[in-house]
Amino acid sequence: MPATPQGWVSDFAGIMSNETKAQISDLCTSIEKATGAEIAVVTVPSLEGMVVEEYAVKLFKEWGIGKKGKDNGVLFLIAPNERKTRIEVGYGLEPVITDGRAGDIIRETVLPFFRAGDYDQGILQGSMRIAALISGKDFVPSVPIPSSEPQTDAAPWPVKVGMILFFALFITLGFLALGSSLRRKGQSFFRIWGAGFGGIPLVMSIVFALMMGFPVYILPAWALFMLVIGMRYGKKFARSGLFSGGSFSAGGRTYSSSGSSSGGFSGGSSFGGFSGGSSGGGGASGSW
Repeated sequence: MPATPQGWVSDFAGIMSNETKAQISDLCTSIEKATGAEIAVVTVPSLEGMVVEEYAVKLFKEWGIGKKGKDNGVLFLIAPNERKTRIEVGYGLEPVITDGRAGDIIRETVLPFFRAGDYDQGILQGSMRIAALISGKDFVPSVPIPSSEPQTDAAPWPVKVGMILFFALFITLGFLALGSSLRRKGQSFFRIWGAGFGGIPLVMSIVFALMMGFPVYILPAWALFMLVIGMRYGKKFARSGLFSGGSFSAGGRTYSSSGSSSGGFSGGSSFGGFSGGSSGGGGASGSW
């Protein structure tokens, strides 16, 4: 881990042009003069076996980024060889650069450039957006941000259908049991069991459908249908012994109705070191 910074910008990985480093240094100087906040932009050749979050916290503490007592520092860390980046925020700036906003900067501004192989613009535009949040100004990128790479469909249709059928099995058993128990007295166990056995997979299936672009309404409609079937034919189920008092077997387990179951910074354009600030542990990370 580098013992001392090279300036506002410390390009230990050697991935930035001199022009970009000068632009970011001027930006950091102007932010420090206007607000007192200190921004450190750092690239490293290796995270030395640490996860990016751990490395960022240790480097932030080692260098003392931000004013002591105000903790108004920000570390923008890039590890190109591990393809990791992190925005680490001092306590004093956490209300301004929230975890969500830091994540937006990485996802929307930094990573598109990194994926396009343009480290200079990714770091520059990311630094500009950090500075805009600190100064309370709107961020306007100085160059167009590359469009995100099209995401491939990680789950083919057979997998999606298989998952839907898997959830449907639990929903069917759970809501049949729930519907059957609602029409009969003394079936509180099956009411609770049915609501949980069918309800939890139902919620999971909705989340799955939203993530995978599958129609959301299919399994909720199926659950309602099974509930009605259970209520309508509950007595027949009871006579057949499917959902009756005593015990019920599913998945190799037996359930009973009893409920049991088996440095200081000097003003001006020159960099004189950071001022002893602390990290609040907030921020966001990304990879490409």
